[in-house]
Amino acid sequence: MITPLILAAGESTRMGRPKALLEFGGRTALDLVLRACRELGDPIVVVGAHADAIRARVPVDAVVNPAYARGQTSSLKVGLRNLPAGTEAFLLYPVDFPLVTAAQVGRLAGAWARRGPKARIIIPSHDGRRGHPVVFDAFLREEFLRLADEAPARAVVRAHAEEIAYVTFDEPDVLMDMDTPEDYARCLKRWREIHGRQSSGDA
Repeated sequence: MITPLILAAGESTRMGRPKALLEFGGRTALDLVLRACRELGDPIVVVGAHADAIRARVPVDAVVNPAYARGQTSSLKVGLRNLPAGTEAFLLYPVDFPLVTAAQVGRLAGAWARRGPKARIIIPSHDGRRGHPVVFDAFLREEFLRLADEAPARAVVRAHAEEIAYVTFDEPDVLMDMDTPEDYARCLKRWREIHGRQSSGDA
């Protein structure tokens, strides 16, 4: 079982409004992320700075990180403490990667199912660059929990560099996050391009 762990607790300071609620054709970024994960286990959504606004717009059974100001790792740790029993792996999914599709998540889940005996981390890549979301073996949970709240989660990835398997994507969607209004405009343009092709039957 792969449990999606969606991080939506940040203050979105550079964006100026909650990233989880940015709109894509009438759907929020969080809506899109939840749809992308729909074939996996029940998601854990971690909220914080804009918890009430997010839950008012997207009814979801979320957990709250009261220490969200300490950084993303603090939210990851809140999510990990709520992993259900029997979880084999978790999909670390920041909410500001809204363009990733259910099919792309399915490829990551498939790579996990077919992983070699040494693979504990499945990372999507495009053009030689690492992206999101990332599948982690639940075995690594305790290592993440031992990190300081302010420490980067990539410290665990670095410690397990020999246990990484990559899934290469032709599409750039696994790299397209949103930190600024300019990033959002770029993602929205890409989303409209994809949506237009699907509407015309070309994709």
